[in-house]
Amino acid sequence: MSQEEKRSRRRLYGFIIINVIEEAIIATIAFVVLSVFVPWLILPGMIVVVFGLVIFTLVKIYSYWTSAYIPVYDPLIGQEGVALSDFREIKSDVWVGRVRVRGEVWNAQSQNQIRQNSPILVEGVDGLTLKVTLIERNNL
Repeated sequence: MSQEEKRSRRRLYGFIIINVIEEAIIATIAFVVLSVFVPWLILPGMIVVVFGLVIFTLVKIYSYWTSAYIPVYDPLIGQEGVALSDFREIKSDVWVGRVRVRGEVWNAQSQNQIRQNSPILVEGVDGLTLKVTLIERNNL
């Protein structure tokens, strides 16, 4: 199992636990309201409340589970920008520097050295760091 799958599974378990706690609080409130205002309907009322909460929780968990694997389109991918600094090597084949894309300054990472004022292309996003490559311009 990959790191991403483990992280996704932990998030799902946390989501389930929070929802179970939330539903238990709602059921307790429903029990108190039913026992105070309509005590003769407490058993059928609690059956309806618990059944509704279980269905509601299962739908929320299913929605969360299916949405966890939807790829997110990032509008920065494919955008061109300019390097604001010379990229420096932090480890083998990993160069970091600052770039300007769509008027915003970003931390960037590349597999090759990039010089200041060079045109770059955004190929990916990792948190607040852009994965960029150098745009080679043909001089005619």
